[in-house]
Amino acid sequence: MAHRYFLSQLNNTTAIVSGPEAAHLIKVMRIREGDSVILTDKTGYDYTAIAQEITKDEVIFEVVSKEKNPAEPTVNLTVYMALPKSDKLEFITQKMCELGAARLVPFVSEYCVAQKSKKDDNKVTRLQKISDEACKQSGRSAPMVVEKTATFKEILQQLGNYDKVILFYEHGAEKLSETDFTDCSNVAVIIGSEGGFSEKEAALMVEKGAVNIVLGSRILRCETAAVTGVSLVMFRLGQME
Repeated sequence: MAHRYFLSQLNNTTAIVSGPEAAHLIKVMRIREGDSVILTDKTGYDYTAIAQEITKDEVIFEVVSKEKNPAEPTVNLTVYMALPKSDKLEFITQKMCELGAARLVPFVSEYCVAQKSKKDDNKVTRLQKISDEACKQSGRSAPMVVEKTATFKEILQQLGNYDKVILFYEHGAEKLSETDFTDCSNVAVIIGSEGGFSEKEAALMVEKGAVNIVLGSRILRCETAAVTGVSLVMFRLGQME
């Protein structure tokens, strides 16, 4: 697979790469005039481009073709992830982007050991960088957006915006294989932290329209549940074929 880079500016057939992306091209990849790369605009399109001019801090390309990125999902998937401990959220961020999620919303639930902190903005910047890199590695064009940590009340208010909301809960009453995803293009998945959800929280999410799904008979670690649950939902949505 060709190396992929986010473009900074696009004007007809001229594209400019600057900032850290240009630094990587110039100092690490040692790009030369005439070299071909794939550029992406973060909106779902890829551009085959040839380097025309290399300066100290930017690379100017001639765009020779534009194509819709085939790896971008045709459904919009948001993952609501209750805050896990340590650095698990970095792993989860990477994998959610690879699997095709459009948005990751960390949130604090009753049984979360980790809590929202004053360093949250710095963490979001770090997680977004991980998502950007996972986007390029997996061949996507639009990186998954990582949002600031929300409260449980805030995510409850958002659940009505989706065609389908899947709540993975150890006391779930339904099976994913029996869930109807017909005409669903905007879907949310909710994953608990190490402690899972309280009965009250689960009931409140179901009241807001979430489908209470059991993810097998075994108790999974939160990072395993995130990868497994999102993979299965994307498969049911026809995005893993």
